[in-house]
Formats: sequence, structure tokens, C-alpha cells
Amino acid sequence: MGQRGTYAIQVSIQPCFTLFSHPKEMASSSSSSDIGVILNELTCPVCFVLYKEPVGLPCGHSFCRVCIEKSWENGEEDTGCVCPNCREVFPQKPKLKKNVIVANLVENMKLKKGKFGLEVRDTEHSDVNVKEGMKSGGIESFCEVCNREAAKRCVPCEILCCAKHLKPHKQKGHKLVDPGVKIEELRCIEHRKPIQLYCKDDGSLMCITCTGGQHRDHDVVALEIAHAELKGVLAAKYPHVSQSMESVASQLRHVQEEEAQTENSSRNAEDSLEEKRRLVCQLVNESVDLMKSEINKRKMEKLSLLGKQREKLEQQMEDLRQGKSSMDAAFQDLEAISFLQGSKDLLKRLETMSDFKSVKRTPLPVLDYSKEEKNLDELITLNNNFLEKIQKGTVEHLEKVEEALVEHPEKVELDQNNLRRLYGRSPSLDPNSAHRRIKISRDLRTATLTRTKNQHPEHPDLFDVRAQVVSRDCFSSGRHYWEVDVGSSCWCRIGISLNSMGRKGRKSGLGENPESWCLEKRFNELSADHNDQCTSLSVPGDHERFGFFLDYETGELTCFGDSRVLHVFRGNFMDPVQPAIGVWDDGGSVHFVHLVK
Repeated sequence: MGQRGTYAIQVSIQPCFTLFSHPKEMASSSSSSDIGVILNELTCPVCFVLYKEPVGLPCGHSFCRVCIEKSWENGEEDTGCVCPNCREVFPQKPKLKKNVIVANLVENMKLKKGKFGLEVRDTEHSDVNVKEGMKSGGIESFCEVCNREAAKRCVPCEILCCAKHLKPHKQKGHKLVDPGVKIEELRCIEHRKPIQLYCKDDGSLMCITCTGGQHRDHDVVALEIAHAELKGVLAAKYPHVSQSMESVASQLRHVQEEEAQTENSSRNAEDSLEEKRRLVCQLVNESVDLMKSEINKRKMEKLSLLGKQREKLEQQMEDLRQGKSSMDAAFQDLEAISFLQGSKDLLKRLETMSDFKSVKRTPLPVLDYSKEEKNLDELITLNNNFLEKIQKGTVEHLEKVEEALVEHPEKVELDQNNLRRLYGRSPSLDPNSAHRRIKISRDLRTATLTRTKNQHPEHPDLFDVRAQVVSRDCFSSGRHYWEVDVGSSCWCRIGISLNSMGRKGRKSGLGENPESWCLEKRFNELSADHNDQCTSLSVPGDHERFGFFLDYETGELTCFGDSRVLHVFRGNFMDPVQPAIGVWDDGGSVHFVHLVK
């Protein structure tokens, strides 16, 4: 037999023939594709060359003896022996028997290689290997038959294959996906079988077994049909979406321009006010400095005059003190001669001192700066009045808006900022009404749909079918505004319901009866629902926050989204109404926003 090896073949197109037919029939023409089919049948699916000592497995597939033995040697021990082609598992290693027919055909091919235009060369099996640790559905991207990089994953066989090993799977029409796709994602969660069908009624992917359950009466089609139909629907909507994008882009540019203008205007106004504040502060500082200078000048003038008067009076006091001392000495002189001798000078001094009796001090005017204080008081009063006017202007603006809403509501453009200040409410959820799959947050503002049932106590107000909850707040008069955050939910209903709306059965769904009004968000689509009537709202974008303005007396519920009115419900509210929430996607959350006036 010579050196152990196999034969790789290269086919060059020669005059057409049929390989294993009668010599007369070989003379008839056949296509070159027939040759390729025969060569594929004589090629080992592991090494991709002509069989060398072909052996057969119980499943019917053949391999080179060396190829299959190396494949099993390198495979995982706990899985037994696996067919590299169909993945059938043999708990015990099967007895390998030579496939005589295939071996004879290969030898026949080698003998007639000259006639068939075939070039045959020997190739060793040293590169035959199975990558260790390989499992279907894993993250590896290597062929599970050889160690080459995988090109696709065969879904029915649950195997990663390179480009060469994909051929038998393609010929059998198996479903092929990218290597990174996990098999679990392509199987039904409930029955663990391949997904092949699509339910139009509830938009779910399903396997064949699912048709016998809750989808028994539903409109079910094959995946390929649903795929084609959905692509057709998307293709029909594509121009509208493109036009809407252009329209929204244009509006967005206008809004951005207006935002920039507003920023510039506000910045300019603030700069102007800062300049005025600087001037006012400068004026106040200069005025106070001038007043202080004037007061200091008057003080110095008066102190100078008072100082002169003090010096004069102090001199007079000293003279009087000396005169009094002389008189005391004269009274003590007992000798008549000496007394009389000094009396002449003493009387003369006393005569000069008698002028003090007629001295009168003219009082200087009191230091008065009340006029300057009055000027400062007027400036302070002016500033206080200015601040009061600003505050009063804001209040008067809100009062005018409220008066306009009362007298001419149809002429007033509703502004959410004004509505928040005038009528803002922060509803809280009523746990007694929550469906058992609705989880309520501790602050009673968030409702989340869970897979498991929560332990809510039995209560007549509890929703038994619909995953809904209502607010504790009931409105039976007046105007009220609240906001709801739906950014964490892709399918929900939000609105109001009468307090008398039923809580049991399927007809208790928001918008499906005469006692409730709501907006429904289903992915990127919006609709307004009431009494089982649905009005589609052509509003592009994924809305995350909605506002609701309830005017109970006029019977109107105005719905806002992205600072604009989306829809206005008009009805006759005979009973108190409550804000209400319904969450229809697993794990989705809806939140009442806390509004601070």
C-alpha cells in the first residue's frame, strides 16, 4: 500500500462522462457538475481528500479510519463517540468496518485518473484534529470537526462548521446562522424546540408544539412568511419615517436655534444687570462716601469752635482760681497794716475779674445729617419696591393665566411650567388596587410588572386580570396636573379611570370601557384609547415622559408629550376620577413624577 496517506484531488474540466456506467454510456455527454457530485461522495468530510481506508459508522456516514479515530481521541470523554457529520452519539465506541464499496470506488477513481483528467497527490492526516472543549452554543468560533475558524452554525445539528464542512448541511437545507448566535436564542423557551412559527395576534415566536396551547385559535404563520410580511410593512412605512425624520430634524434645528437665542438673550440680560448692579453699587458707595466726608467736615468745624471755647473757659477758670486763692490769703492776714497794704492790688484784680459775670457762651448748632439719611432711606425703599414688583409680576402673571383658563380656556396656549406651578400634583399608588404581578415601590410612586405574583392582601378594589393599579388620589372637582415617567417601559397604558370602574375581568382594562381614558405606549407607537376605541397618534420618537391636565368641570383631559399637546379627551365625569397605570411588559416600570410647585 506504500506510505500511509490519502489522496487529494484537483478536477480539471475534461470531456464530460459518467464515472461508473457502461462504456457505451460513458460515451454519452454528461455535465461537469456530475463529476463534482461523485467526487464529493468519495471525499472524507473531515480531511476533504479521497477516502483512505474508509470505514462506516452505524449512522451511515463514512470517514477515513485515521480521521475518525483522531476525532474521537481529541473529543470530550463524557460525551462518548460522536459522528462528526450528524452528531449522533454512540455511548460505546462502535466497531469500525471497512466500507468495501467506497474503497473500491476510490481505487477505481485512482486507476482511471488519466481518463478523467484528475490530478491525484498524497496528503498526510497529521492536520486532522478536533478542538478540545468545544460545545455547541458556546462562544468559541472554531469548527467542531476540525480546528479551522467557523463560518456558520448549523441550528438543527447544533454544530459550528467551517466553510468546507458546511457543504453537507447546505445540501440538506439546514438552517445556518452566524457563529456568535447561541442555539438557546433560536429555541422556544417553553418546549426547547427550534422556533419555526410566528403568532400575529400577540407577536410571539414559537415552535410547532406551541400551536396546541394558548395559540390554538391564533393567526400563526411560518417565520419566513412573517419575516417577508414585516419587511413589507417596514418598507411601506420607510418613506413616512424618512419624511417624519426630516420634519423632526427641521423642528429640532428650530428648537436648537431658539435655545441658542434664548441662551444669548439671557446671557446678555444677565450681563446688563451685572453692569447695572455695578453702577448702582458704585453710586451707593460714592453717595455714602460723600455723606461720610460731609459729616466728618461738619464734625471737624464744630470741634474746632468748641475747642476754642474750651480753652478760653479754662483760662478764665485759672484766673478765678488765682483770685480766690489771693482772697483766702487776705482773710487770714491778721495785721491791719499788711492787710491794708495788699488790699489795693487785690481790689484791682477783683475788678478785672468782674467781667466774667457778663460772659455768655453762644451754643453751636447741633450736628444734623438727617437729610443724608433720608436720601439713603429713599434708595433702600426704592430697591425694596423694585424687588416686590418683580415678585408681584410673577404672581400676577400666574394669576392672569389662571383667570384666562377660567374665562377663555380655548384661547390660552397651555404651558406645562405654568400648569406645574398652578395645579401640580404628585399622585401616590394604591396598593389595595394593584394586580398581584404589580410591585409597588416604598414611596408608592413606581409600579413594576414582575414575573412572579406579589403577596398583596385580598381587597375588593384589586385588579384580578389586568396588570394595573390606580392612584390613592381622587379628583371630584377643580383642575389638576401630574406627570408620568415611562422611560423604563416599552408597553404601558397611563391615564384616568372613574372610581366606579370595575376591577374584575378583561373589560377592566384601561381604555377598554366607558369609565377610563388613557394613552397607550407600545414601543415607539402611541394611541389614545377610550371605550375600546383606539385613535393612533402619529407622533415620532420614543416618549419617556407624559403630562396630564384634568379640568373636571369642563370634562377634559389634556395629554402632553415633549412639551406639546398629544390628545384631548372630552367626556362627562359623573364620578370622582383617579390617575391610573397599566404595565404590560415584563420588568417594565412606570413612575409618578414628584412635582414641586
